Formats: sequence, structure tokens, C-alpha cells
Amino acid sequence: MKNAKLIEKLRKLIKNRNNIDEEHIEKLRKVLRKLKKRQHKLADERQEAQNDHDRQKIDQEIEVLKLQRKKGVEIYKQLKKEREEFS
Repeated sequence: MKNAKLIEKLRKLIKNRNNIDEEHIEKLRKVLRKLKKRQHKLADERQEAQNDHDRQKIDQEIEVLKLQRKKGVEIYKQLKKEREEFS
């Protein structure tokens, strides 16, 4: 799955916070895992990059993924905590 698709999926899950259940939290967790794997894959690609332009482009993608993951993890923790309080 491409970065844009993963980020869009994450945005939809974060935006739709009205109907929170275990399945919603699990989907969010899966997307966060995929983003993390993609970030690690890009880091490996960066090491193999031939020139500075390619490295810089990969660095930008990694930075976007980091920021999106950070936001997603915060929401995930918050939803998990809210879910536990209501149970």
C-alpha cells in the first residue's frame, strides 16, 4: 500500500471518532503498524540511495510518516484509554 493510501486511511479512522469500538481501535493499530513498516523500509532505501536528491526526497517521506504516526499513536492511546474507562 502506498504512503498516500495509508495516510488517508489513518485520517479517516482518526476523523470517525463517534463510533468507537474494539474493531475501530484494531484497524487504527493495523494502519499504524503498516506506517511503521513503511517508514523502516524507506530508511533502508535511504541507505542505498545513490545521490543526495534521492536521499532528501526519502527523508521528506520519512518525516511525513513520522508526523502522521505520532498523531495516530496519540489518538490510539486516547481512544484505548476512553474505551477502558467505559468498560
